[in-house]
Amino acid sequence: MSTSKNSKKLRIAAFGAVVGAVLSVPEIAGAEDKAPSKEVAGKEGQSDDGAKAAAPEKKSVKTKTDGKGVAAGPGAPPALLVKKSYYVPTRGYRLEPQPDIPPYVRNLANTYKQFEGIDWLNVGLDSRVRFEYRKDDYRPWTSTATNPPTSQRKYFPNSLWLSRTRAYLGVQNILDPFRFVIEFQDSRAYNSIYEYQGQEINQTELISGYGELFFKDAFGKDDLGNDRPLTLRAGRFHLELLDRRLIAENEFRNTTNNFDGFRIKIGKKDNDWDIDSFLMRPVIRYPYQFDRPDWQNWIYGSVFSIRRWSEYATIQPYFLGRKQYGDPLNVSNALKFHRDTYAPGLRVYGVIKDFDYDFDINKQFGESGEFRQFRNVQNAVQTTVQHDAIAYAFEAGYTFSDHPWKPRISANYAYGTGNKSPFDSVNQTFDIFYGFNQPFSRNDYIAWNNVKAPKARLEFSPFKDLRIDTAFSAYWLASAAAAWDRANLFAPLGNRGTFMGTEYDLRIRYKLNQFINLTASYARFWPGSFTSSFAPPVALQPFFPQSFPGQTTTTNGLTGRPTDFFYLEVSANAFGDGNPITKPPGSDFLALFSPEGPAPRPAPPPSWSDVYVGLNGGGAWSSPRSIVQPWPFGAAAASPAVAVSATPIDQTNHLAGFIGGFQIGANWKFADSFLAGAEADLHGVSGNTDTRWQATLAQGGGNSFATYAQRTATLNYLGTIRGRLGYLVTPTLALYGTGGMAYGGVTSNAAIFTRRIGGTNQTLVNPVYQDSLIGWTAGGGAEWMFTPDWSVKIDYLRYDLGAAQGFNFAAQTNGFYAYGASSSTRFNGNLIHAGVNRHFDLISIAEMK
Repeated sequence: MSTSKNSKKLRIAAFGAVVGAVLSVPEIAGAEDKAPSKEVAGKEGQSDDGAKAAAPEKKSVKTKTDGKGVAAGPGAPPALLVKKSYYVPTRGYRLEPQPDIPPYVRNLANTYKQFEGIDWLNVGLDSRVRFEYRKDDYRPWTSTATNPPTSQRKYFPNSLWLSRTRAYLGVQNILDPFRFVIEFQDSRAYNSIYEYQGQEINQTELISGYGELFFKDAFGKDDLGNDRPLTLRAGRFHLELLDRRLIAENEFRNTTNNFDGFRIKIGKKDNDWDIDSFLMRPVIRYPYQFDRPDWQNWIYGSVFSIRRWSEYATIQPYFLGRKQYGDPLNVSNALKFHRDTYAPGLRVYGVIKDFDYDFDINKQFGESGEFRQFRNVQNAVQTTVQHDAIAYAFEAGYTFSDHPWKPRISANYAYGTGNKSPFDSVNQTFDIFYGFNQPFSRNDYIAWNNVKAPKARLEFSPFKDLRIDTAFSAYWLASAAAAWDRANLFAPLGNRGTFMGTEYDLRIRYKLNQFINLTASYARFWPGSFTSSFAPPVALQPFFPQSFPGQTTTTNGLTGRPTDFFYLEVSANAFGDGNPITKPPGSDFLALFSPEGPAPRPAPPPSWSDVYVGLNGGGAWSSPRSIVQPWPFGAAAASPAVAVSATPIDQTNHLAGFIGGFQIGANWKFADSFLAGAEADLHGVSGNTDTRWQATLAQGGGNSFATYAQRTATLNYLGTIRGRLGYLVTPTLALYGTGGMAYGGVTSNAAIFTRRIGGTNQTLVNPVYQDSLIGWTAGGGAEWMFTPDWSVKIDYLRYDLGAAQGFNFAAQTNGFYAYGASSSTRFNGNLIHAGVNRHFDLISIAEMK
């Protein structure tokens, strides 16, 4: 839903939280070195990034852990090994479900000392901004400019900015047994060259609004003394179950899966067993309106968790079901028919010292309607087919607990059936419900259907607050005759093989301070034989027949190229990381400008021999010159005139926009006041694109020809790797010069359309370049260390990436003209950015673990 007042207030509050959090200065002892905070009301678990959630009771965990679910070693004090809970979290990669109360939520009493008596109030306010760059993205986009909407390919790189802000208010323990929760989310997207999709935008929307009755000890206590409560909930809510593969919030995506309905829970995670049952309708997202439930779709089921049987195994038999009523007037063929899915399953996971495992299997049966072809008419006949599908996934891992980096290696295999034939009376395509796709593919190419996917992964933490994981995956179709849904590739005859491709991914996460977390990730996908078979023009593809109903024709080269995807993300929590907040965010920085000045600090002055990491933001502007040179070839009389008319008059584009990203670097002080160092940065870019066009008319060979030409220049991202040499004007202020290598992703696209007046054939000459360029950069700046660990800086840089060059030609089919064109666009310009850095003295780096 979009209301300007609510949206504006929410964005202002989030912006204030982010600014204050970035400028906050933690005490010299890190948050992790302090005594742990009291657990807060409503705690049900821990999110993937380790953020603490709120908890209803003060409970210790089953065993003493290191914060990642890794049991403490044999040398731990016996008192810390006292069993207080039956719950053991999975170590499977991103398989731990989000807690019932979101991880960003804090209990007010346990966050601020001033509110110690208000333990009945849970609050949350967080904001996340992510820049995504995707090149040769296989995922299609839906154009609503056509009726009905059509699926289109993404032939050009896209630089997308995504923002998500959430606000939460929950009341409990004061109106017992009644509790209620209100949660809003504002999701927005900017800078896309494609039409925005429903998963990107959902402005100022209610994602949780429910009341519940909570009876603390309705079913007594378990053998460890934990209350076994009864919870009855009704309203709108989001939830995650099992290993997140079937029901999940989808926390990576910019919008949230949520439902309207009812939920009944007997017990909680700490108990030796619990039952979680639900009956709900999925909520349909309307980006600029209030969301509404899907009245024709019901999801129901129950999960039974057994933890007492063995301390090395949690057993979860479960059942999910879907009842979908057909809507013949719906624009989507999938929603025109009824669907009944019955899905019993079993999940078993556990931890055995340094080993861990996680296994899930789900069998589906039922029936669904579908269209069939009759003679040469597609979707002519409606019929009902039986549903018979299965999926399973297994992950096994080992943690080297004696190594200071705590590395974990794991192997994973996932399998989900696809339809074996579009012509029989059975459909084997696995129903993925509302699962979380990130564990399958960083590119979001793979879901849990029609896939066979082995994966190897490594996770480790080389320093405190720094976590890295990387993986290599391979993908095959489970059925050659079924579609690869996420890429919209389909060969119903099954004659193109099954190898989809391979993927490498890397993710780096860093906790900048109590309020701010940074994430950077890169993934590359290499197409396999099935994928690349659709890349050539239809006439050049070796698989026949080519015009089979429903078959993908050609992707015009797209799926023959590897894909690149990287993102930069910063998230801020206004209420911190779960540790008590002793002073407002940014108070130390603001104290520098107060009349009394900052409080004296016992820490020594900055050493300037350190490494650092930080955030930056600013602006970039340029005027790249594009030289497009058409020339005629062949003997056609009109070719010279048409070529001349295609020559652009204005050859300069004008780019300007916002840039923002991360930097990492190192300094070394020498000769008392001189400073040498190196820095690398990477910026997401917004608004740095410009298109120029012209229309001309040419005469030649007794005919008239109309030409429309446009040129587009785009800077998709920009980064530098530079040396720095400076002088310390004061012990805390450095002036420096800097220079080195610049790199960036660019698009130069010249499209020239020509048609003979009165004719029907149109030609396109399209010299295009869409890739990365490497050049040079030079400039200068200043940096001020306002505390021994924190600094602010400002830089000016001139960059030159070199020229992007392309070539293309075309000949009119009736022989009226033929010409080609080359293009060259030079990408150079200026940028000014300011940044904030967190510094780590070189001497103390070894003590960071």
